[in-house]
Amino acid sequence: MVELSHGAPPEFAADALLRIVETGNSDARKIDRDMRRDLIEQAFQLASTAKFSIRMHGVAGTMVDTRSGFLSKAYDLKLDSLSLEGRAVRDMLAVDAPKGRELFLEIPRPTLAPLTCQDAMVYDVSDYYLTIGAVFHSGFTVAERKKEEDLNFLLDYLGLVSSPAQLAPAAGLIKSAAGSAQQAEILWAKFNGLLEAMQPDDRSFVASLDEIGQAIGPANRESFEKYKQKSKGCPDDARPGVTLDLSQGQVHAGSTPQIERYWQSAPAKQLLEAGQRLRFTADGKMLSEAQRSTREWQQQLTDYLSQLADWTADQEKSEADYYHEKCVIYEALVELIPAGPLRDKMMQAYVDFVGNSNLEQQSPVEWFMHVHSMLERARDTGGEPVKLLAAFERSGNPVLGLYAAEEKTFTGSAPSWVTNSR
Repeated sequence: MVELSHGAPPEFAADALLRIVETGNSDARKIDRDMRRDLIEQAFQLASTAKFSIRMHGVAGTMVDTRSGFLSKAYDLKLDSLSLEGRAVRDMLAVDAPKGRELFLEIPRPTLAPLTCQDAMVYDVSDYYLTIGAVFHSGFTVAERKKEEDLNFLLDYLGLVSSPAQLAPAAGLIKSAAGSAQQAEILWAKFNGLLEAMQPDDRSFVASLDEIGQAIGPANRESFEKYKQKSKGCPDDARPGVTLDLSQGQVHAGSTPQIERYWQSAPAKQLLEAGQRLRFTADGKMLSEAQRSTREWQQQLTDYLSQLADWTADQEKSEADYYHEKCVIYEALVELIPAGPLRDKMMQAYVDFVGNSNLEQQSPVEWFMHVHSMLERARDTGGEPVKLLAAFERSGNPVLGLYAAEEKTFTGSAPSWVTNSR
């Protein structure tokens, strides 16, 4: 698996190396401490060159069948530089605490540029603050703690908070520190100063307001009330209880954020509607497996697959839009098509499509999100995941080959970026 990782983009290589260290199977327990440390260091260095730098997630009300919605799902895999570096640090703390702290200090402190109300994505640095907490708890010696170097470490990183997206994770960090009453008072005083001094951008302010309110306590309420007067929010009023009206497939003039809704082109609409006819009866009932095994339905499916094959990227606004829409169709088909030659044909067409997509180079994690989603869909719906993994192995694509090897090696052991997703 280490050898396979050498041919993959850095975010996938880093993830594979960390999974080797993190797995609980008997083979991993045989890896000695020096090798674990070496694998973690390799993963940490690879993480710095990942395509995504800082995790983000979509603004409320913009997540269904939109570009920002699929980007958000991709970011949820936590294969961005900051998430991978933090994961490597936490793994290292368990192997070599001083080295883990040393690695953490090498992570560039995140700079969160102000967002505008037109932005449909906001920052998520919650894992970064979990890592700060892990270093606080495990990265200092008894002698250093007596000098309160751990407290000064927290104060230093709290002093760098500059965005509303950091406030709720910072409050959670203070709660987890659980030091003496005097230390808690110092930390919360620092936090209150941050609240009162911050000049928030409107988009981040709106997106994080509810989380901040839930994260703080009574001692922060006065400062929080002052903070709430710092921004009027955004014209979409995307605050608790208010959602954007996307029922007509567009954002009304003058509202924000700016989003791109899918299934708007003529070919995409036709495929969506034809796909619905493969799934439902005329009165809206789900077709049974028996109904989907008839000669008439199979011919309808064959025609549909031909129509799908004729669809090209130049008919959509971007390569990414085309890729997301087509993958969604393939993921639906793995549920619909009964086991047999037609499903095998569809699976091979899917693997050929993803294995040769230009999006892999443009946005690797965005590309990979659908690969992971397809395997999970196949597992959940009787879609023959073993056949899908075999097709990944035969594809000649380095990432698909590595992923297949991981899934075979770590059977039943979900990667941490899946179990810890937002």
